[in-house]
Amino acid sequence: MIAYKCKNCGGQMNFDGSVGLTCPFCGSKSFFSDDDFKGNEKFRKMLLQYYKAEAEKKDVDYSTDCLWSYTGRDSYTMKNGQMLNIEYMKKYDRDGLSVYLARESVVYVFDAEAEAISFLNKLKRLVFPSADIKLHRSFPELKMEIGLLENRHALVFKRRPNCYPAEFFAPWESVHIAWVISRMENICCALEYSELEHGDISADSVWINPFTHEGILFGDWRRVKTLSSNADLKALRKTAILLAENTKEPEEMYRFLNSEPAKDAYSDFEKWDEVIEKGFGGHNFRKMDV
Repeated sequence: MIAYKCKNCGGQMNFDGSVGLTCPFCGSKSFFSDDDFKGNEKFRKMLLQYYKAEAEKKDVDYSTDCLWSYTGRDSYTMKNGQMLNIEYMKKYDRDGLSVYLARESVVYVFDAEAEAISFLNKLKRLVFPSADIKLHRSFPELKMEIGLLENRHALVFKRRPNCYPAEFFAPWESVHIAWVISRMENICCALEYSELEHGDISADSVWINPFTHEGILFGDWRRVKTLSSNADLKALRKTAILLAENTKEPEEMYRFLNSEPAKDAYSDFEKWDEVIEKGFGGHNFRKMDV
Protein backbone atom coordinates (compact mmCIF):
# COMPACT_ATOMS: atom_id res chain seq x y z
CA MET A 1 0.00 0.00 0.00
CA ILE A 2 1.42 3.38 -1.01
CA ALA A 3 0.98 6.26 1.46
CA TYR A 4 1.00 9.83 0.21
CA LYS A 5 2.14 12.55 2.61
CA CYS A 6 0.85 16.12 2.50
CA LYS A 7 3.59 18.52 1.39
CA ASN A 8 2.01 21.24 3.50
CA CYS A 9 1.55 19.62 6.93
CA GLY A 10 2.95 16.09 6.58
CA GLY A 11 -0.36 14.34 7.23
CA GLN A 12 -1.40 11.26 5.26
CA MET A 13 -3.57 12.20 2.30
CA ASN A 14 -6.78 10.40 1.39
CA PHE A 15 -7.96 9.48 -2.09
CA ASP A 16 -10.67 11.80 -3.39
CA GLY A 17 -12.26 10.81 -6.70
CA SER A 18 -12.94 14.41 -7.69
CA VAL A 19 -9.46 15.89 -7.26
CA GLY A 20 -6.96 13.09 -6.70
CA LEU A 21 -5.79 13.41 -3.09
CA THR A 22 -7.00 15.54 -0.19
CA CYS A 23 -5.38 16.15 3.19
CA PRO A 24 -7.95 15.65 6.00
CA PHE A 25 -5.93 17.86 8.32
CA CYS A 26 -5.16 21.07 6.40
CA GLY A 27 -7.36 20.60 3.32
CA SER A 28 -4.51 20.72 0.79
CA LYS A 29 -5.13 18.98 -2.51
CA SER A 30 -2.80 17.15 -4.87
CA PHE A 31 -3.06 15.48 -8.26
CA PHE A 32 -1.37 12.29 -9.41
CA SER A 33 1.51 12.75 -11.85
CA ASP A 34 2.81 10.27 -14.43
CA ASP A 35 5.76 9.52 -12.14
CA ASP A 36 3.33 8.48 -9.40
CA PHE A 37 1.95 5.82 -11.71
CA LYS A 38 5.26 4.33 -12.87
CA GLY A 39 5.46 0.67 -11.92
CA ASN A 40 1.75 0.51 -11.17
CA GLU A 41 0.08 0.53 -14.57
CA LYS A 42 -2.82 -1.58 -13.34
CA PHE A 43 -3.67 0.98 -10.65
CA ARG A 44 -3.34 3.79 -13.18
CA LYS A 45 -5.83 2.14 -15.57
CA MET A 46 -8.27 1.48 -12.75
CA LEU A 47 -8.06 5.12 -11.65
CA LEU A 48 -8.62 6.42 -15.18
CA GLN A 49 -11.63 4.13 -15.54
CA TYR A 50 -12.96 5.49 -12.26
CA TYR A 51 -12.61 9.10 -13.44
CA LYS A 52 -14.31 8.22 -16.74
CA ALA A 53 -17.21 6.55 -14.94
CA GLU A 54 -17.62 9.54 -12.62
CA ALA A 55 -17.69 11.94 -15.59
CA GLU A 56 -20.27 9.80 -17.41
CA LYS A 57 -22.37 9.63 -14.25
CA LYS A 58 -22.55 13.43 -14.10
CA ASP A 59 -23.75 13.46 -17.72
CA VAL A 60 -26.91 11.57 -16.70
CA ASP A 61 -27.42 12.86 -13.15
CA TYR A 62 -30.55 14.95 -13.63
CA SER A 63 -31.07 15.20 -9.87
CA THR A 64 -28.65 18.15 -9.98
CA ASP A 65 -30.82 19.97 -12.55
CA CYS A 66 -33.03 22.22 -10.40
CA LEU A 67 -33.85 24.70 -13.18
CA TRP A 68 -36.02 22.49 -15.38
CA SER A 69 -39.78 22.75 -14.86
CA TYR A 70 -42.80 21.36 -16.69
CA THR A 71 -44.84 23.87 -18.72
CA GLY A 72 -46.58 21.79 -21.38
CA ARG A 73 -47.01 18.56 -23.31
CA ASP A 74 -47.42 17.71 -26.99
CA SER A 75 -48.30 14.29 -28.40
CA TYR A 76 -47.65 12.74 -31.81
CA THR A 77 -48.68 9.36 -33.24
CA MET A 78 -45.74 7.20 -34.28
CA LYS A 79 -45.79 4.96 -37.35
CA ASN A 80 -46.14 1.92 -35.09
CA GLY A 81 -49.38 3.35 -33.70
CA GLN A 82 -47.98 4.23 -30.29
CA MET A 83 -47.85 7.78 -28.92
CA LEU A 84 -44.80 10.00 -28.62
CA ASN A 85 -45.50 12.22 -25.62
CA ILE A 86 -43.15 15.17 -25.15
CA GLU A 87 -43.23 16.96 -21.80
CA TYR A 88 -41.35 20.19 -22.19
CA MET A 89 -40.20 23.34 -20.46
CA LYS A 90 -39.85 25.44 -23.62
CA LYS A 91 -41.01 25.05 -27.21
CA TYR A 92 -39.56 26.87 -30.23
CA ASP A 93 -41.46 26.91 -33.52
CA ARG A 94 -39.46 27.40 -36.70
CA ASP A 95 -40.27 27.02 -40.40
CA GLY A 96 -41.71 23.51 -40.60
CA LEU A 97 -40.06 22.55 -37.34
CA SER A 98 -40.75 22.49 -33.58
CA VAL A 99 -37.96 22.25 -31.00
CA TYR A 100 -38.68 21.06 -27.46
CA LEU A 101 -36.58 21.53 -24.32
CA ALA A 102 -37.48 18.27 -22.58
CA ARG A 103 -36.17 16.88 -19.31
CA GLU A 104 -33.44 14.68 -20.74
CA SER A 105 -33.64 15.49 -24.44
CA VAL A 106 -33.86 18.18 -27.08
CA VAL A 107 -36.58 16.97 -29.45
CA TYR A 108 -36.96 18.21 -33.04
CA VAL A 109 -40.24 17.44 -34.79
CA PHE A 110 -40.25 18.11 -38.54
CA ASP A 111 -43.35 18.52 -40.67
CA ALA A 112 -41.64 16.49 -43.42
CA GLU A 113 -39.29 13.49 -43.16
CA ALA A 114 -37.08 14.89 -45.94
CA GLU A 115 -36.37 17.97 -43.79
CA ALA A 116 -35.20 15.75 -40.92
CA ILE A 117 -32.92 13.83 -43.29
CA SER A 118 -31.48 17.12 -44.57
CA PHE A 119 -30.88 18.24 -40.96
CA LEU A 120 -29.00 15.03 -40.10
CA ASN A 121 -26.94 15.04 -43.30
CA LYS A 122 -25.78 18.58 -42.57
CA LEU A 123 -24.87 17.63 -39.00
CA LYS A 124 -22.89 14.62 -40.26
CA ARG A 125 -20.65 16.92 -42.28
CA LEU A 126 -18.87 17.92 -39.07
CA VAL A 127 -15.32 16.63 -38.68
CA PHE A 128 -13.06 17.10 -35.66
CA PRO A 129 -9.30 17.23 -35.10
CA SER A 130 -8.10 13.86 -33.77
CA ALA A 131 -6.31 15.60 -30.89
CA ASP A 132 -9.49 17.22 -29.56
CA ILE A 133 -11.54 14.36 -28.13
CA LYS A 134 -14.12 16.59 -26.39
CA LEU A 135 -15.01 18.96 -29.21
CA HIS A 136 -17.95 16.80 -30.32
CA ARG A 137 -19.69 17.73 -27.03
CA SER A 138 -20.24 21.22 -28.46
CA PHE A 139 -22.69 19.85 -31.03
CA PRO A 140 -25.96 17.85 -30.94
CA GLU A 141 -25.62 14.13 -30.12
CA LEU A 142 -28.39 12.00 -31.65
CA LYS A 143 -30.18 9.54 -29.36
CA MET A 144 -32.87 8.25 -31.74
CA GLU A 145 -35.00 8.87 -34.83
CA ILE A 146 -38.75 8.33 -34.74
CA GLY A 147 -41.05 8.11 -37.75
CA LEU A 148 -44.42 9.80 -37.21
CA LEU A 149 -47.73 9.71 -39.06
CA GLU A 150 -48.55 12.31 -41.72
CA ASN A 151 -44.92 12.07 -42.96
CA ARG A 152 -43.63 13.84 -39.85
CA HIS A 153 -40.30 12.84 -38.33
CA ALA A 154 -38.70 13.32 -34.91
CA LEU A 155 -35.02 13.57 -34.01
CA VAL A 156 -34.20 13.16 -30.32
CA PHE A 157 -30.91 14.61 -29.10
CA LYS A 158 -29.18 14.35 -25.75
CA ARG A 159 -29.70 17.21 -23.30
CA ARG A 160 -27.12 17.07 -20.53
CA PRO A 161 -28.18 18.17 -17.04
CA ASN A 162 -28.25 21.97 -16.56
CA CYS A 163 -27.97 22.67 -20.29
CA TYR A 164 -30.24 25.53 -21.44
CA PRO A 165 -30.47 28.19 -24.17
CA ALA A 166 -28.23 31.13 -23.33
CA GLU A 167 -31.19 33.51 -23.46
CA PHE A 168 -32.55 31.91 -20.27
CA PHE A 169 -29.85 33.65 -18.22
CA ALA A 170 -29.88 37.08 -19.90
CA PRO A 171 -28.84 39.71 -19.18
CA TRP A 172 -25.36 38.31 -18.59
CA GLU A 173 -22.69 40.04 -16.53
CA SER A 174 -19.55 40.79 -18.51
CA VAL A 175 -17.41 38.23 -16.64
CA HIS A 176 -19.91 35.52 -17.60
CA ILE A 177 -20.81 36.55 -21.14
CA ALA A 178 -17.04 36.41 -21.73
CA TRP A 179 -16.92 32.63 -21.39
CA VAL A 180 -20.08 32.30 -23.50
CA ILE A 181 -18.27 34.24 -26.23
CA SER A 182 -15.29 31.92 -25.79
CA ARG A 183 -17.53 28.89 -26.32
CA MET A 184 -19.04 30.47 -29.44
CA GLU A 185 -15.54 31.19 -30.73
CA ASN A 186 -14.56 27.54 -30.09
CA ILE A 187 -17.67 26.41 -31.98
CA CYS A 188 -16.90 28.72 -34.91
CA CYS A 189 -13.37 27.30 -35.08
CA ALA A 190 -14.84 23.78 -35.24
CA LEU A 191 -17.16 24.87 -38.04
CA GLU A 192 -14.22 26.48 -39.84
CA TYR A 193 -12.24 23.23 -39.53
CA SER A 194 -15.20 21.43 -41.13
CA GLU A 195 -15.49 24.19 -43.77
CA LEU A 196 -19.10 24.80 -42.74
CA GLU A 197 -21.25 27.87 -42.12
CA HIS A 198 -24.01 27.23 -39.58
CA GLY A 199 -26.24 30.18 -40.39
CA ASP A 200 -28.30 30.08 -37.19
CA ILE A 201 -26.14 31.22 -34.26
CA SER A 202 -28.51 33.06 -31.93
CA ALA A 203 -29.56 33.53 -28.31
CA ASP A 204 -31.79 30.43 -28.45
CA SER A 205 -29.55 28.17 -30.56
CA VAL A 206 -26.47 28.47 -28.32
CA TRP A 207 -27.12 26.29 -25.26
CA ILE A 208 -24.88 26.46 -22.22
CA ASN A 209 -24.23 24.85 -18.87
CA PRO A 210 -23.66 27.70 -16.37
CA PHE A 211 -21.89 25.37 -13.92
CA THR A 212 -19.39 23.63 -16.21
CA HIS A 213 -19.12 26.47 -18.79
CA GLU A 214 -19.81 24.08 -21.67
CA GLY A 215 -21.55 25.28 -24.82
CA ILE A 216 -23.60 23.37 -27.43
CA LEU A 217 -24.83 24.68 -30.78
CA PHE A 218 -28.37 23.52 -31.57
CA GLY A 219 -30.55 25.67 -33.86
CA ASP A 220 -31.61 24.83 -37.41
CA TRP A 221 -28.93 22.69 -39.06
CA ARG A 222 -30.91 22.63 -42.29
CA ARG A 223 -29.40 26.05 -42.96
CA VAL A 224 -25.81 24.78 -42.91
CA LYS A 225 -23.82 25.30 -46.10
CA THR A 226 -20.24 25.25 -47.28
CA LEU A 227 -18.22 28.04 -45.66
CA SER A 228 -18.17 31.12 -47.88
CA SER A 229 -18.38 34.11 -45.52
CA ASN A 230 -17.87 35.30 -41.95
CA ALA A 231 -21.62 35.33 -41.24
CA ASP A 232 -21.27 33.09 -38.16
CA LEU A 233 -18.67 35.41 -36.62
CA LYS A 234 -21.01 38.37 -37.20
CA ALA A 235 -23.89 36.40 -35.65
CA LEU A 236 -21.65 35.60 -32.68
CA ARG A 237 -21.16 39.32 -32.04
CA LYS A 238 -24.84 40.15 -32.46
CA THR A 239 -25.84 37.33 -30.09
CA ALA A 240 -23.38 38.41 -27.40
CA ILE A 241 -24.59 42.02 -27.54
CA LEU A 242 -28.22 40.86 -27.17
CA LEU A 243 -27.33 38.69 -24.18
CA ALA A 244 -25.02 41.05 -22.30
CA GLU A 245 -25.85 43.63 -19.66
CA ASN A 246 -25.78 47.18 -20.95
CA THR A 247 -22.67 48.15 -18.97
CA LYS A 248 -20.21 48.70 -21.84
CA GLU A 249 -17.40 47.39 -19.66
CA PRO A 250 -14.74 46.30 -20.12
CA GLU A 251 -14.14 48.55 -23.10
CA GLU A 252 -12.00 45.92 -24.82
CA MET A 253 -14.93 43.52 -25.01
CA TYR A 254 -17.35 46.01 -26.53
CA ARG A 255 -14.78 47.20 -29.03
CA PHE A 256 -14.42 43.58 -30.09
CA LEU A 257 -18.18 42.98 -30.31
CA ASN A 258 -18.65 46.10 -32.44
CA SER A 259 -15.71 45.33 -34.71
CA GLU A 260 -15.62 43.54 -38.04
CA PRO A 261 -14.68 39.85 -37.71
CA ALA A 262 -11.21 38.67 -38.64
CA LYS A 263 -10.60 36.86 -41.91
CA ASP A 264 -11.29 33.46 -40.34
CA ALA A 265 -12.46 31.93 -37.04
CA TYR A 266 -8.93 31.06 -35.90
CA SER A 267 -7.73 34.66 -36.28
CA ASP A 268 -10.91 35.91 -34.65
CA PHE A 269 -10.31 33.66 -31.66
CA GLU A 270 -6.80 35.10 -31.32
CA LYS A 271 -8.30 38.59 -31.23
CA TRP A 272 -10.79 37.50 -28.59
CA ASP A 273 -8.02 35.90 -26.52
CA GLU A 274 -6.32 39.30 -26.37
CA VAL A 275 -9.56 40.76 -24.99
CA ILE A 276 -9.58 38.09 -22.26
CA GLU A 277 -6.02 38.97 -21.27
CA LYS A 278 -6.35 42.77 -21.40
CA GLY A 279 -9.99 43.22 -20.40
CA PHE A 280 -10.40 40.44 -17.83
CA GLY A 281 -6.87 39.79 -16.60
CA GLY A 282 -6.63 36.32 -18.12
CA HIS A 283 -8.63 33.12 -18.10
CA ASN A 284 -10.23 32.82 -14.68
CA PHE A 285 -13.15 30.54 -13.85
CA ARG A 286 -15.84 32.72 -12.25
CA LYS A 287 -18.67 30.84 -10.56
CA MET A 288 -22.08 31.92 -11.82
CA ASP A 289 -25.00 32.21 -9.43
CA VAL A 290 -28.28 31.01 -10.98
